[in-house]
This record gives sequence, structure tokens and C-alpha cells, in this order.
Amino acid sequence: MGLRAFAAPRPFVVAAADGTRDRVAVEAEVRSRGWRPALSPAETGMLVVCGTPGPALADAIETVWRDMPEPRVRASAALEGVAGGARRSADPDDAGMADRADDRDGLRLDVLHVPLGPVLPHWPAGLRIDLTLQGDVVQAADAAAVDTADGAFWDAHPAASRLDSVSRLLRVAGWDAAGEEAAVLRDKALGGIPDGALATRFLPFARMVGRSRTLGWMTRGVGTLTGRPDIGIDVKDRLDEWLREIGTALEGGGSRPRRPWGELLEVLPPLLEGAGLAEARLIVASLDPDLGTAPDG
Repeated sequence: MGLRAFAAPRPFVVAAADGTRDRVAVEAEVRSRGWRPALSPAETGMLVVCGTPGPALADAIETVWRDMPEPRVRASAALEGVAGGARRSADPDDAGMADRADDRDGLRLDVLHVPLGPVLPHWPAGLRIDLTLQGDVVQAADAAAVDTADGAFWDAHPAASRLDSVSRLLRVAGWDAAGEEAAVLRDKALGGIPDGALATRFLPFARMVGRSRTLGWMTRGVGTLTGRPDIGIDVKDRLDEWLREIGTALEGGGSRPRRPWGELLEVLPPLLEGAGLAEARLIVASLDPDLGTAPDG
């Protein structure tokens, strides 16, 4: 019996567009059990699917399932029922062979076509972005919704909704401890903790995140969008606005609804062009389109 049999499970969690409620519940349960979610299917043999994926997302999930090492299990969102199966050969990788083209400085560099999503940690459910890269710089991008739903999970929970977005962005930025704290605050908001008590814990967290020099250095000037103050100037500005919105909601004030995801997918490609691959992840996280709602809001 290998050491893996004694290790705590590390579930790889995939959410469909209609799986927000299940995904949040799974994350809370994983935390309560002292487990850590896997960041790659290669790290684990446990797959948890939240919601009901449509055909395109289901195909992507099956590819991930075939790539997972054995022994492996597929668990329900309740982390109870499991199902296994023999491993088959993985499909060829979606990333194509490299071509060559002139980069922005006139040099000849390899061109790679790389998909991001729809199965990716800390990623909006149902979103796929196809990137054309030279080196690690995005030359072109195309955003597509491969799984959608017409739900309204976050409508009654504005503070929790933004805390979920903050948690995702902080984890993408590599600040896992702060991302975890945002998720804990989100779960407390969903659990009915009085806003006053939650605000007492949120305010020092917001100050810590908002004043972080490292985070500011990583996010300021990234994903700059002019002429759209409703969406935010850059990643830093969007994060700061989320923190303000959460504070206002916890104080009983009004809150803005999420931007319609159809609108966000339109502005994403030009924002990504010229960004590095790591910056592209931050830009997507700073918009956080919710494909579990109607595209026009």
C-alpha cells in the first residue's frame, strides 16, 4: 500500500454554469475536513463535478477524468457517492504545434495556440478563452461560453457574490491565505451571520488587501480599460471597487448587480492582447463573468 492511501484526499473540483451553489458547498466542506483542493488533475485521483454540465463542458470533463492517475474516484457534490473506471488513453492536447510569426517588436517567435478553460482552477464556470501566444505574450484572444445557465444564485447575496470574486482573484494572484479568508467570509455571509458581525471581520481584511504593496504592484496597470468606469480602469481598480461594494452591502447600503457576462466577454479579448499569460489570468479574474446567469443580465 502506497503513501497516497494515507494522505488526505485532494479533490479536483469542476463547476458547471448552474453549479455555483454546489461548488460553494463543496469548498466549505473541503475546508471543514481539512483537505486541500487539487490545482491540477495530475495531482489527484478524485474528481468532483458541481452542477449539470452541458455537452461541451461534459466532454472537457471526460478528458480530465481520463488524464487523472489511478486509483481514482468521481465523487458527488456531497462528497459521498463515487464511481471509477479503467483509464483510457488521453486525447491529444488541444495546444497546437508552434508556427512562427513576427512579434510586436518585429522578431520571429514561435506562435502557440493555447486554450484556457473551461476546466481550470479558480476559473469562471463555462468559460473558454483561446489564446494565440508568442513567448508568453498574448497576440490574440477569443472568448466563448461553452456552458451557460439562467440562474440567480447570487442575486440575494451581494456581499457573498463579491467575496467569491475577491477570493478567486487573490488565489490567481498567488495569495492563497487571503483568498481562503475571503472564501470563509463568503460562507459566513451565506450562512446568515449578521452583517454587523461580519463587517467587523471584513474591514481589517479589506484594509490588508487594499494596502498590499505587492498586490498593487501585480495588478495596477494590468487589463487597462478606458472609457468604461462601470467596469473599472484596471485589475487593481476592479478589486478595490469590489471591496468597497462588499463594505457598503454589509452596512446595509445598495449594491450594483454583476455586469452581464455577454458584455464582459465582448471586452475581454482586447484587454488580453499584449498581456503576459499570468496577467491574462488576473484580467479574467478581475472581470469574473458569471455564466450561470442570463447573458444580458
